Amino acid sequence: MSNIKTASRLNIFKEYVFSRLDKEVAKVEQTNRKVLSFGSGNTDFPTNKVYLEKYCQEIKKNNAYLYPGFGANPKFSQSLINWFKKRFSVSLEKDELLPLLGAKDAVSHLPLALLNRGDEVLIPDPGYPAFSDPALMVGAKPIFYNLNKNNNFRISLTQLENKVTKKTKFIWMNFPSNPTGATVTLEELKKIVEFARKHNLLVVYDNAYSEISFDDFTAPSILQIPGAKDFCVEIGSFSKTFSFAGFRMGWIVGNKQIIAALAKVKSQMDSGLSTPLQNLGAYALDNFDKSWHKEMIASYKNRRDIIAGYLKKIGLEFDLPKAGLYIWAKIPSSEKSSEQFVMKLLRARQILLTPGTAFGKNGEGFVRVSFCVNIDKIDKYFK
Repeated sequence: MSNIKTASRLNIFKEYVFSRLDKEVAKVEQTNRKVLSFGSGNTDFPTNKVYLEKYCQEIKKNNAYLYPGFGANPKFSQSLINWFKKRFSVSLEKDELLPLLGAKDAVSHLPLALLNRGDEVLIPDPGYPAFSDPALMVGAKPIFYNLNKNNNFRISLTQLENKVTKKTKFIWMNFPSNPTGATVTLEELKKIVEFARKHNLLVVYDNAYSEISFDDFTAPSILQIPGAKDFCVEIGSFSKTFSFAGFRMGWIVGNKQIIAALAKVKSQMDSGLSTPLQNLGAYALDNFDKSWHKEMIASYKNRRDIIAGYLKKIGLEFDLPKAGLYIWAKIPSSEKSSEQFVMKLLRARQILLTPGTAFGKNGEGFVRVSFCVNIDKIDKYFK
C-alpha cells in the first residue's frame, strides 16, 4: 500500500545515531574497505565461561520455557539485595528492585511512568541520546543542563537552579558518564540529593558503568546518600558488569513508588525477564569472579591507553577517563564540525568515531571514542 500513514510522533525525533552511522559504514565497506569502528560501546571482552555454563543449565530446566512473571523471582531479588549490601553498603527491600530487559528498558519506559504532557525533565548535554527522545514521545519537554570542559563535565547546581520550574518533574543523571567519562564523588552526590529534595524533584541515576573503572577509582551509588530512596532510583547493567550485553539484562533499584509505576508500565510492554536469565543474573551476582573481572578491566585499560596514543597522532585532545568505556576528545581547531571531521576520517582512513553532536549541542567540537574495539590491526589505519 502506498498510502500508509505513520504516527506523527516519528517526526519529533531523529533516527538513532548508531543506526545512521551503521549505514555510513556500510557504504564504505561496499567498496571493499574494512572500517575500524570506535562507535558503539559493545562490551566485547568474552564473558566468563562459568556463567555461560550456568546459563546452559538454566535453559534446560523444565520450567525454563514458561512466562517468568512480571517482577523479580526470589533468587534474583535476594542476590541483588546481597550484592548491593556488599558493594555499596546499601540495604534494599524486595519492593525496591525490578529486573530489566537491559538498562535501556528503564531509560525508555520511565518517561511513560513519570511524565505527563507538558512536564519538564532535566537532561545532561552532552548525554545519552535515549534520555531525551522518549520524553518527547509522551509530550514532555526536555530541558538540557550544560556539562562542559571548564567544569570537568560535572553538574553545576547554580546552573540547575536556573533550569528548575514548577513543571520540572525529574532529573536524569549519569556517572560514570556516557559519553564524557566524567565521574562523581559521594560528596557531590550528597549535594545533588539535597538540591533535589529542596526542589521536590525525582532523580533517575544511570549507574550502568559502575563496575568499569580504572586507576584506583571506585564508582559510588546515589543510594549511599541517606534519604536518597525517598525520591531516587538507580539503574544498573549486567551488560557492562559481566559482558552480558546481548542477553539484555539490567536492574533498577530505589524508591518503591517509582519502581511500582515502572513495573505497571512494563506489564503492558513485555512479559518480564526470562527465568533462565534471572537465575543467571542471580548466580553471577552471588559468584562475582574477581579474577575474571580484573582481567576484563585490564583489557579495557590496556586498549584505552593504546588507542589514546593513536588518537593524539590525528590531533585529538583529551583526558584519560577513570571509568566507562569511552574517550571524549576535542577535535583539531582547524576542523569545522564534529560531523564533518567524523565523515572525513571515515572516508579517508576507514576509521569511525562518533560525532559529539550525537549527544547534544554541547558535543560540538568533540568526538566519542569507544575502546571496546579489536585493535590488532590498528597500525594500518593510523599510518
